Amino acid sequence: MKKRFLSMLLVASCFGVANAQLIVDENGKVGIGVEDDVELNSSLNVNTAGASYTAVHINPNNTTQRTGLYVGRTGLTPSDGYQVAGHFQIQRVAANKLSIGLLSRATSSTLANVGRSFGIMAYAGNATHGYNYGVFGVLSGTANGAGVYGSTNSEENGTDTGGRYAGFFNGDVHTTGTLTAKEYTTLSDYRVKRNIQSVTANNSPLDNLMGMNVVEYNYIDVEAAIAASEVSDTLQTTRRALSEEAKKELDEIHYGLIAQELQTIYPNLVKEGRSGYLTINYIEIIPLLISSIQELKTEIDMLKGDSSPVKKSASRSAENEDTDIDAVVNTLYQNEPNPFTVSTVIRCDVADEVAKADLYIYTMNGEQIAEYTVAERGETSVTIDGGSLNAGMYLYALVADGKVIDTKRMILTK
Repeated sequence: MKKRFLSMLLVASCFGVANAQLIVDENGKVGIGVEDDVELNSSLNVNTAGASYTAVHINPNNTTQRTGLYVGRTGLTPSDGYQVAGHFQIQRVAANKLSIGLLSRATSSTLANVGRSFGIMAYAGNATHGYNYGVFGVLSGTANGAGVYGSTNSEENGTDTGGRYAGFFNGDVHTTGTLTAKEYTTLSDYRVKRNIQSVTANNSPLDNLMGMNVVEYNYIDVEAAIAASEVSDTLQTTRRALSEEAKKELDEIHYGLIAQELQTIYPNLVKEGRSGYLTINYIEIIPLLISSIQELKTEIDMLKGDSSPVKKSASRSAENEDTDIDAVVNTLYQNEPNPFTVSTVIRCDVADEVAKADLYIYTMNGEQIAEYTVAERGETSVTIDGGSLNAGMYLYALVADGKVIDTKRMILTK
């Protein structure tokens, strides 16, 4: 003990010559760069009195020191195959407590739109190709969790992941590059849904999809546009350099929709993203495509089936093969009102040369439920009584001398 104390005194003398303060109190706590009368709290204190909850407490000299703690290695390869510049370890997880191997904060008590803040900045490179990782996280053990966990909620201390994941994010995820995955899934279990109803029972996805404007386009430098709208960054040179690297991607051709246009058709598929830019939920357009294909398939089966009234009308008018229907303009109009609750009127134009004209009503499953003979020629109409029908969507078709003039949809609500 005496030798250790004498050694400390010798070290203190050397530091004293170098105009540095090194003190050791009666409890064995060491202070470097602190005044003699300061009560030390940590076991080792540099430029600070420390805190009772820290073993080693270091504060840089704010006027001359940029880095609080630096630990380096010479690059020598150890016998066990790996080298570590710094090692932090907690060997026991306390019950109902947070066990943190490394806690890093880069925050301010108030919002300051200057400079940049990084909780952790890590660089890795020039090792084996494909094996350079700026941040490497591994979920060990058998319990659920994540190798890397990210959140936008500053008040939380993590949430139950419900499984084992390499990465788990509690919040929105944004990438300026390409996102690649072997498989992409969306939570769609019926147990997490309510108010479930058929899309075609309320409106026609096919009509809405026909109103979508598919465009070809190039992206502008979005990051630069966002930067121009924000408070001036003190590190603009770095930001401009990053934009230069991304310029080669700006000439790539993309295909999609315009969010402002889609918003008028399906506003729930458009969200406002960062800095007010609109984003589109393309994934939920897929079910609408499926529903539209189902509608078209139903119409095709209805019009081409062996028991189709089209073929029945064609056989009844076989003796009129010389009739030139293609040269006559026959027109079917959208019913009014649509949707309707009590009755609706279907208008149509039937040429004088037409020998037989019929209006057929079908369910969306292709089942014929009504047939109306159109006796008059020229502009005429048929009134449909909805009293005997159930609420839903129906198809109606005008057939003139065995030729389908047109097919439209109507909606009955009650």
